[in-house]
Amino acid sequence: MASTKRPTRDDVARLSGVSSAVVSYVLNNGPRPVSKQTRQRVLDAVQELGYRPNSAARAFRLQKSNSIGLLVPDISNPFFAELARAVREAASAEGYALILNDSGSTSSIRQDQIRFIAERQPDGVIIIGRTAHTDLSPLRLNQIPTVALDATETEIAIPTVSIDDYTASLSGIDHLRTHGHERIAMIAGPDGSAAADARVRAWEDATGLTAQSRFLTRSEYSRDAGFSACQSLLDSDLDFTAIFAASDIQAMGALRALHEAGRRIPEDCALLSFDGTQEARFATPPLTVIEQPLALMASQAVSLLFNESADRTDHVVVTHLLRTGASCGCQAS
Repeated sequence: MASTKRPTRDDVARLSGVSSAVVSYVLNNGPRPVSKQTRQRVLDAVQELGYRPNSAARAFRLQKSNSIGLLVPDISNPFFAELARAVREAASAEGYALILNDSGSTSSIRQDQIRFIAERQPDGVIIIGRTAHTDLSPLRLNQIPTVALDATETEIAIPTVSIDDYTASLSGIDHLRTHGHERIAMIAGPDGSAAADARVRAWEDATGLTAQSRFLTRSEYSRDAGFSACQSLLDSDLDFTAIFAASDIQAMGALRALHEAGRRIPEDCALLSFDGTQEARFATPPLTVIEQPLALMASQAVSLLFNESADRTDHVVVTHLLRTGASCGCQAS
C-alpha cells in the first residue's frame, strides 16, 4: 500500500541533495543567499514530492498563533465588510490578528475556505453567514474552536451569534403599518437561508400574504439584484405602497429603480431595509432600517470563541435596533 505520509522539508532536502536549512532559505527567500542552480533543484524537489510548507509550524510548537480565522461570504457587501471590521476590532482588543478569507459568494461559505483556514491553524475561527451546507469537519478534526456569526444553521454543534430575524422583521413591518401601509411588497433573500426564510415568515404573518404571491420576489444580496427585483415589482399591476428589502444592499438597488420610475420616496412608496449599514444612512433619502448591532455581535463571537465553559450549542441572540429615516416618512433617528 502506498504511503500517505505528508512529505516533509527533510524529504525535499534529501531529494535535492542539500541541507534542510538550504530548503528553508529557498522557501523563505532568505536569510542566506542560494545559488540559482541549487534553488531550482529545491523547487523541482518541492514540485515532485508535492510538498507544502507548513506556515503554522511555529504555531504548533507554541500551541498559540495569536490569530483568528475569519471567513466571509462576500467582502464587497457593505454589511459583511462592516461586520468583518467589527470582528477585527474585537479581536484586536483581545490581542489577536485576523486571517481573512472571502468566498466572493453573496450568501455562503465555500468548502475550500474551510480547508484553507484549517491548514493555517489559527487559535479560533469565526464564520460569517450561512454554514448549514458547509462541512466544518476540517476545523473539528484540528480541534479549532469555531463560532458562527450572523447564522443559526450549522452542520456540527458550534456556538452561534445572531439577532432574531423573525422578531426584528416584524418590528420593522409593524412600523410601516403605523404609517398606514397595508400593501407591503417584499424583496427577499435567496432560497435556502434560515435568516432569509425567517424574514419572509415575518412578512407573511404581518401582511397576511404568502411567499407564493406576486408581492414577494427573491433575489441575491446585491445592488443589481435589488434593482431588477424592484423593477419586476414596478412592472407588475400590483398596488403596493411600501417595500421591505431583506438587506441594505438590495434596498440600494431598489432605491435606484424607484427613482428611475419617478416614484417619490416615501410619498409614492416607502422603503424599509434590513442590516443598518453606513450605506443606508447616507442614501437619498436615508433609509429606515432594522439595524444589527455589529460591535456587540462581534464581541460576543470573540468571547464565545475562547470561553472554555461555553456550551457548543450556545446560541446568543442580541437585540436589534429600529433606526428610522426619511424613507418611511420619519425624521432620522
